[in-house]
Amino acid sequence: MPRPRKDQSDQPDFSRDFDHLELDRTKPIGPQVYEAVRLAIILSKLPSGARLNEPELAGYLGVSRTPVREAYLRLVGDGLIQSRPQVGSIVAPRDENRVIEGIIVRRALECEVVQILAQKQPSLDSLNPLLALQESAVLMGDPVAFFRADEAFHAELARLAAIPTAWRLAHSAKAHTDRARMQLMSGIENRIGLALEEHRKLLRFIQAGDAAAARETVSNHINSVFDAVGKQS
Repeated sequence: MPRPRKDQSDQPDFSRDFDHLELDRTKPIGPQVYEAVRLAIILSKLPSGARLNEPELAGYLGVSRTPVREAYLRLVGDGLIQSRPQVGSIVAPRDENRVIEGIIVRRALECEVVQILAQKQPSLDSLNPLLALQESAVLMGDPVAFFRADEAFHAELARLAAIPTAWRLAHSAKAHTDRARMQLMSGIENRIGLALEEHRKLLRFIQAGDAAAARETVSNHINSVFDAVGKQS
């Protein structure tokens, strides 16, 4: 009796899903693998239920299994990967509770970041290239490029406030929120253009030293995801 064929529909194509990935061999590999797999899940290149074979990914990337295993453990902690007996690691479904949790954590942390910036008034010149990248993404209508520039923008805000740990905490907590952002973005006309204007408005309030207005602006900016998720539910 012939053995049943293994269903290949849940097997990702690493050559397609990680065609953007160029590992920097002078830096730790594990964090780079983590960010690459995280982004592929957020962009739905790796959909819910996709199997993530550790040896296959390690072989494709030309690395040992150790950094891949380290990355997978972090992604399990983020709720993006589940480990199942007899199956192995798979992409977890989107968790609506974690979507809301990520919004709450990010809002609390970023409100403090912008208040510090408004009070201390450091130079914001390092944000200009990131705004330029966002402008380019808006002109091209490229939500993925905008997402990457947006991530860098908010990380730089935390660095300028001298509390980069705040962004690292938010980054981990908001994994499912980011999935929701990317899945909803295509259904909201000119959402990335609106986000760019919100960034400019935020910087104007920070430069004016108006901490209350800066907090309100970043809170509304983050709440827009919450509102969109609510409308979809």
